[in-house]
Amino acid sequence: MAFLRFYCVRHGETINYYNYTFNGWTDVALSEKGRLQLEEAVEAIKDLKFDAIYSSDLQRASYGAKVLSNWTKVEHTQLEGFREMNFGDCEGMPYKKIVEVFPQIADDIVKPQNGDFTFPNGESATSFRERIDKHLSALLAKHPTGQIILFSHSGVMRAILASLLSLSNYAMWAFEQDFASLNVLDVHQGGGLNVRLVNGYLGPSGYRQSGPGFERLKVPAQS
Repeated sequence: MAFLRFYCVRHGETINYYNYTFNGWTDVALSEKGRLQLEEAVEAIKDLKFDAIYSSDLQRASYGAKVLSNWTKVEHTQLEGFREMNFGDCEGMPYKKIVEVFPQIADDIVKPQNGDFTFPNGESATSFRERIDKHLSALLAKHPTGQIILFSHSGVMRAILASLLSLSNYAMWAFEQDFASLNVLDVHQGGGLNVRLVNGYLGPSGYRQSGPGFERLKVPAQS
């Protein structure tokens, strides 16, 4: 049966990473290391013949897509619907500041099992998941077969994995998604999923030392 090979890449390290800042829709820049991470990720996958290249419209995600587009000459499309979760009044705040200003949600942030909490004037886990599900369905309908790539955010990657695996909102937070991590999923027409790779990253220079399993990903998606 024909399928779509779907690559998902998280953005690289941001300039305020060490403050544990909740960026969400804040358009924060990548650090020098973050740009290098994405450049090395692109170096590893640039020969995979993508039909389309997508990213969220925030610069930390679109950077890698632009680099890959320049290499491959495949058009890059930005999709606002694949932005990170909207943290509302907590946007741009370090975690320590959120705890001070909004102590009532401090535990919910680090323990999602506490319930479907909502960031003040932002999104809830449910509304975030519904947004990602909507845009994911549209993307998969547009590309039932072939090979595409999406550069986005950790929350988005978790929601995509949970949606394709029919998991709960709580379960989606169980997936670790490191900076510049790579996920590879084969989405079959008529239902069915093969998870090829989750959180595939070895460190700042790891992409240049990929193991033999990566070679299998070079086999074109086909029926």
